[in-house]
Amino acid sequence: MVTVRRVVLIASAALLLLPVAMKNRTSQNVPAHTVLRALSSGRVSVKVSGEVLHPGIYVVPANSLAGSVISLAEPLRPLKQHKSDNAAARPLLNGSAVQLLEQPDGSLLLVVDKMTVPEQMVLGIPLDISTMDEADFEYLPGIGPALARRITAYRQNNGGVLRVCDLVAVDGIGKKKYKMIYSYFQHPLSVE
Repeated sequence: MVTVRRVVLIASAALLLLPVAMKNRTSQNVPAHTVLRALSSGRVSVKVSGEVLHPGIYVVPANSLAGSVISLAEPLRPLKQHKSDNAAARPLLNGSAVQLLEQPDGSLLLVVDKMTVPEQMVLGIPLDISTMDEADFEYLPGIGPALARRITAYRQNNGGVLRVCDLVAVDGIGKKKYKMIYSYFQHPLSVE
């Protein structure tokens, strides 16, 4: 089971990194709808898919909006008639996934979600421990189904909140395993 998971992870890595190596398209133009551009000089990795000519991983300025990233990927049809979910109006985060989907009525729907855990791991994007489910934890080295169940049960028993430093309190995670998985997570600015 672990070997199959590793093969899937390696295959996913190869599939994700190929488009990045082939066409790492970044925009030098500042999108018109950028929020607080002057306050952020960082860049984020965003996955673009759906009804676009160039799907793949894009490295864009922080605070970019979904519409500007879709424009980089060149929609297959003009975006005159498109709808979007509420997330499309918020700035994209590192690890966002933007999809342009054709609807039955012919309109386009712009959807913002997040990349899968394996995609984030391959790209070195820190994971958010509070949003991971049992299956997501199993992608971490040394975490199998039983331990993943214990992690999610621990989080549920503690009000649905789990900090990275809380992992050492989960039965089966010692200091060695904690050190092995610590670097995969995002950490708050305060010292844990």
